[in-house]
Amino acid sequence: GTTNLGYDCLQARNSTENTVYKSNLRSLLISLATNAPLQDGFFNTSVGNGSNRVYGLVWCRADASPDTCSKCLNDSISLSLRECPDSKHLVIWSSLCSIRFSNESFFGELWNMSSSSTYGNSGLDDPAVFMRGFSMMETLVRNVSSQPLMFATALIDVGENGERYGLGQCSRDLSKLDCENCFEKLLTSYQDYVLNRTGWEMLGVSCGMWYDNFLFYDNNSSRPNPTPNTSGGERWYNQGDMILAFVAMLVLYWIL
Repeated sequence: GTTNLGYDCLQARNSTENTVYKSNLRSLLISLATNAPLQDGFFNTSVGNGSNRVYGLVWCRADASPDTCSKCLNDSISLSLRECPDSKHLVIWSSLCSIRFSNESFFGELWNMSSSSTYGNSGLDDPAVFMRGFSMMETLVRNVSSQPLMFATALIDVGENGERYGLGQCSRDLSKLDCENCFEKLLTSYQDYVLNRTGWEMLGVSCGMWYDNFLFYDNNSSRPNPTPNTSGGERWYNQGDMILAFVAMLVLYWIL
């Protein structure tokens, strides 16, 4: 399987000389990648003092096994150190995990300045079925914020067209209102883009939505492969130009 991944980073001036900060950042990233898979896929912490303090937060999709969560985080961290080696601020999001670190505290803050959506290689659906499925997702994401782990799943039977499945999740540091606002921004940005698609994802740093015509999430059984997104479309949303130069789309190959 494959997964789509995007990132934004802000390069810091003269930060290559700051070995203390870089050391703190590496310690932070190790801590995040180690602890999150053991904490239901969510962990945030900080390392260091004063101007060298660095804050970090990660979350994995709730149905991901600890191994899958760990692999996603390790791959994403490797990418961040390679592509943004001197960054003091970074966000990464993908189909299975999300990472954010900064030299300023951001815990509890919604990030919706960048996101992406994809429909992979899924075909077109009956418009009436799509609208029922989209309505299911709108209802689903209103329920996410009240769940203990801030994720929820849903399915509907669409008769001879089978079933449609959905999953929505927020970063667990968000308030209920910010969780709902995060979803609202994704739905507003990408509804027309995914129109009448049989399967799609809307991915952000603080929340994500997944929808398809097969059971793609782990329903207390062996985890299926993620939806292949090797073809089809992607769309990006960016607010402000501070990050445009650093936006890229990569495809990572997964061995599950």
